[in-house]
Amino acid sequence: MLKKLRAKFPRRSVAYARVRAVISRHKLPPGNLVRLDELEKSDRTFLIQRAAELGPVFKAIAWDEFWVCILGLERGRRLLREHGAALRPFTLRLEPLFPKGFLRQMVGEDHRRYRKILSRAIRADDLTTHLRPLDAIAASALAAYAATPRADDNSAADYIRTLNAIASGMLIQVFFGAQFGSPQFERVMQGYHRLGPYGLVWNIGEKQKEAFAEIRDYLLEQFTSPPETRPPGSEDSILGQLVREGALDATLLGNLIYMVEMGRYDTYSLFRWLTKYAAEFPDLLTAIAHEDPTAPPAGTRSLAEAFVLETLRMDQSERLIRIAQRDIVFDGHLIPKYATVRVCLWEAHKSPDAFPEPFRFEPQRFLAAQDPSADQFAPFGLDHHQCPFGDLAIRSSMIFLRALARGYIPAPIADGLPVRGIYHWEPASQFAVKLHPR
Repeated sequence: MLKKLRAKFPRRSVAYARVRAVISRHKLPPGNLVRLDELEKSDRTFLIQRAAELGPVFKAIAWDEFWVCILGLERGRRLLREHGAALRPFTLRLEPLFPKGFLRQMVGEDHRRYRKILSRAIRADDLTTHLRPLDAIAASALAAYAATPRADDNSAADYIRTLNAIASGMLIQVFFGAQFGSPQFERVMQGYHRLGPYGLVWNIGEKQKEAFAEIRDYLLEQFTSPPETRPPGSEDSILGQLVREGALDATLLGNLIYMVEMGRYDTYSLFRWLTKYAAEFPDLLTAIAHEDPTAPPAGTRSLAEAFVLETLRMDQSERLIRIAQRDIVFDGHLIPKYATVRVCLWEAHKSPDAFPEPFRFEPQRFLAAQDPSADQFAPFGLDHHQCPFGDLAIRSSMIFLRALARGYIPAPIADGLPVRGIYHWEPASQFAVKLHPR
């Protein structure tokens, strides 16, 4: 019955697209209005097949909205370059919590100003200071998981909680300087538990407003106190650098809090994929365990970094989503106002021209002297809205992977086909591992 009602009373974007298809001199992209959200769940390669039939720009319906899918990184980059001003990034609406909202949806001078300030706070030469203590977080949490007896049917949830604890510990320490396990860390972590007790909450409600205010007020209390009374490590954190520069305002603090909130989910999800491939390729994990962690020779990568990049290519990097703010014409196709535009990263990363045997997990491809071009590999975005913490994500993942490799041989307890989660594709719901000491 619900599907019949939706078909009878389509969303605004579908109705508008149908009207524009009749009166515009430009045609909509090709393809029937198939239900992308349903078909993709049953076949992860559906969009690749669809592009082979219809071409790299085609239409569909997903979640009862009109969608336009675009394959090819060069094509997606060109779309954003030519029509970026008419395409609003689709993300959490955080204006109810702090002024100007999320950095990824800012435009114009606001975006340039705040991105520049954040970039200064996370300069690459400072990352070593931020990341040095994080290996202890991963090692202690993995040790606790390995040492705790549990029934196999509880292991999946337990391992996710373990990875979430590692991801949260790393991010809170890097962003806010609260040392893992300290009273300050536990206080911030309690606020995040209330902000999203079961994962990232998309629609901001009163509970999120209260939890956000709790985290914000506690951090302000900590960082407005005299420097000598602040917790150890706080000065070296991203927030500490912003305070030292006199750059902090309500918008920056709100962005930091929610970058950690979104990053916790994304990071532990990436750790799950890393664990899955580590269990499937134990010889590679052994090689990482014996690898020199110091910087590799110029022009080369460590196997740990290549392993992370290949995991991003295979699974974690998926799509960019934009909402059309007006009618635009791209490659001869009408993209109507209100349409959801999906630039398909996962599918682009499976191009055999860029990556031979693209569905094969092969980290060695990233050890080559020549990196893939930006039109072949773009795990963190395509335009000026790409994630400013990409390097941090890679390096924290390397720390986790090395802690896993040096301490354990992971053995899958249960596995299965990947599943479409709320926000990302994930390993099978039941996937978990036993960690055997190396």
